[in-house]
Parts: sequence; C-alpha cells; structure tokens
Amino acid sequence: MSADTAVVPPAAEAPAGVPARDVHYCEICTFPYEYCEYGSSLTKCKANLEAKNPELYAQLYSEAALTDKLKSLTTEQAESLERESAKRERKAQAKAEKERAQLAASKIVLSRIARTKRKVITCIHGLHLFSPPLPQLKVIAKGLSSQFATGASVTQSVQHPGVDEIHIQGDVVDEVKNLLLQRAKPFEQMPPESEGGVGEKNIVIDDKAAK
Repeated sequence: MSADTAVVPPAAEAPAGVPARDVHYCEICTFPYEYCEYGSSLTKCKANLEAKNPELYAQLYSEAALTDKLKSLTTEQAESLERESAKRERKAQAKAEKERAQLAASKIVLSRIARTKRKVITCIHGLHLFSPPLPQLKVIAKGLSSQFATGASVTQSVQHPGVDEIHIQGDVVDEVKNLLLQRAKPFEQMPPESEGGVGEKNIVIDDKAAK
C-alpha cells in the first residue's frame, strides 16, 4: 500500500432504532388516552375508555394507578390539576349547551319570490346556521336540484349582505319544509330536534317577500 493511499475505516454499524410507540387516541378529545385529563371532557373520555378498553382504563384510572401517579405530585399539585380539569370540563359543557340553545332558536325562512307573473323562485334562508353539521350549501343546492328536477343555486342574500341562501326555480316551499322535517335528502345530516335541529317551530314560511 502506498503512503498516499487513504485508509478507510470500516463503517460502524448503525445503532438499533428505538421501536415506535403504539399510541392510541381518544375519540372524544382526540388526545392520547394518557393526556385526556388535559382536555375539556375528562368524564366523557373516561366513560368511553372504560366501555371500549377496560384493560387500558384500569392501567390509567384504577385506584393503584392513581395512587402511583399521586406519588409524583404534591397534594397541592394534585388538587390544582383536579380543579383545572373540572374547570375546563364545565366551560366546555356550558359552551356546548349555549350552542345547542342557539341552534334550537335559529330560524329557516322559506320564501316565495315572484320574478315575473308566471315565474316563482323558492328562497331558503338560514341554512348557514346549521352548517356544520350540514354540508356546504352548494352540495344541498345540487341535491335539491336533483330532487325537484329544476335549477337551484347558492346566491348572496339581498336582505342579509354577506350571507348565502339557496334559490330554487319554482314554488316548492311546502316540499322543502317536508324534506327538512323528515330529514330526507339532502337534509339527512340535519341533527334531530332533541339536539337543537330544525323542528316545526324553526321553519318560517314568508309569502310576503319582496316582488
């Protein structure tokens, strides 16, 4: 071997990789189960986990597991953690109840708008209040167009700038009302009335729309 020939040392073997951790996520708060307590729905998370995976529930929330966890915390830290968890849960519940109440009080206005002596358009205003969980208005308009075999489009409201509504060619006010109440296509994703969805009291038929 000549003096100027470089000597390449043998490549070192790569260290064995750390095996990936199998993480399971809670369907309620979307956090890993070990971190549900930092979310805002711990009570629901625990009930869901206990029903779905009793073994993991026992690992996390059995008396022995809680005792081990408390060993690493001072009494003050444990009490603070419990208070914060309860506070987040109360706030989340209050927000959900407020949203359900607002949804239950929302109105969908069905209007007959005369464009000419022979042409009537059905206007649906207020669906944006239910979206989500309803799909986009364009999807609903397409479904209504297929349902009634007529044109349907999403148009910005004249009376409520910045808010979209659906216009359907023809007088189908009564038919649309029935579809809403029956949760028929394209309203099958409308939440039930018990969860703030549309009921008879939420539908207003306006026959005095501007012509």
